[in-house]
Amino acid sequence: MKITPEGLKKMKEELKTLISKREEISKRISEAKDLGDLSENAEYSQAREAQS
Repeated sequence: MKITPEGLKKMKEELKTLISKREEISKRISEAKDLGDLSENAEYSQAREAQS
């Protein structure tokens, strides 16, 4: 498979965006865990859903 320089640039930008989103979601999950019981923690559930 050949990739043009422009295509490579787009792929790198997308990767950067995905990494940033993953870090944000990971932080949200960690903060939600600090709130206590995960079975009734809507913030935790929403963060886990966003991770999917």
